[in-house]
Amino acid sequence: MNKVLLERAKDRAAVFEKFLQTERDEEASAIRLAFLDRGVENSPYRTEIENYPIHLQQKPMTFGPYPRRGELPKINTTRLDFLHGDIQEACICLGRFRDDDRIETVWMGKNALRNTQFWSSTKIIPVLNVLGRVNGLFPDSKVEDWRVRDPDEEGREFSFVEAIADIVSYEKKIGSSNALAATFKRFARRSELERWLIDITGNQSLEFRGDYGEEAFIQNPQLADERLQQILLSAAEETPRGENLLSAYDLTRIVSMVGWHYHLDPDARLPGVNWDGLKAVIAGLGRDTARFVDVALETLGLEEAIFAPVILSKLGHGPSQLRQAIETTYMVFVQFGDRLPTQTGQPARLRTLAMTLRGGIPIADFEDYNQESVRLDARMAAEVTEILRRVVTEELDAIA
Repeated sequence: MNKVLLERAKDRAAVFEKFLQTERDEEASAIRLAFLDRGVENSPYRTEIENYPIHLQQKPMTFGPYPRRGELPKINTTRLDFLHGDIQEACICLGRFRDDDRIETVWMGKNALRNTQFWSSTKIIPVLNVLGRVNGLFPDSKVEDWRVRDPDEEGREFSFVEAIADIVSYEKKIGSSNALAATFKRFARRSELERWLIDITGNQSLEFRGDYGEEAFIQNPQLADERLQQILLSAAEETPRGENLLSAYDLTRIVSMVGWHYHLDPDARLPGVNWDGLKAVIAGLGRDTARFVDVALETLGLEEAIFAPVILSKLGHGPSQLRQAIETTYMVFVQFGDRLPTQTGQPARLRTLAMTLRGGIPIADFEDYNQESVRLDARMAAEVTEILRRVVTEELDAIA
């Protein structure tokens, strides 16, 4: 959408003179006029003619209430056909606010309910489980006072809030992201954590019983409130490990519940989680090393046009021997004020959405890992850029 051209088009006299000059340049006459006789072969839309009947049956996408916990939304399965073939699964949820401050959403996907490995993008899930359980059991306990302790080794402990930042940022101020995420999984039986997630997203076939390639940083952790001098949670019984096989929809649902928590009805929120506790997760998700949205906004020239930005995300990346591919995943919640509409006399718009992408490129052997990782990284940046371009131009939700 070229705002400069839109502005110039307000000068109707200049537009007429431009068209008249075209007539002169083409030596038009009553026998062959520049526009009347241009011909469909010169139309950029000629390839769409066969699709006209389909387009005429379509209607603008309908926004609806955010689904309640355990309720699967209706997901449009064709709107993301523009995504490159390297993107294997995707789910996007666009939001808008009604006058009563409630959020309305529309969901679209590409293989959005296909369960597969989303690597480290799932690490925030056990953290949210712990947060919700403790918020519900100890409403007066404040997240900034929480410490994760090793009861078998005095003095071995760390801050709950700092651990979230470490899991997302990979800074290793406490320990590795993989080991810390595995520690948070120890606070619930694997089957119970899986059931908790199913009851939230409604995806009955997901599996969430795996870890992240490393043993837990603390195998039998306790969560304590330093101020109240009270044990809040203890490690659960260890049970057999399985796989982490979720869908792009599941992750989009989770990150959208984080980003829109303040505006969701109680029966649509993460169970037990309160806003003050969630702020620690929000701060942590803001520290993701993956900056695909940053690059997209820069590429689109929107850096000076947006205000009040929020970018919450969690990357995932790795080679799959099972699928013989290098894979990158990206779960993100994006919100910003958009001043571009003011250039055409309209009010600024709030753009708010959650999305998850999983890209994969086949590799013949491990020697291709570096080269194809680079190509996939560029592909993910390009696809996120195209998605945000369509969000800003309002193409993404225009036609179902």
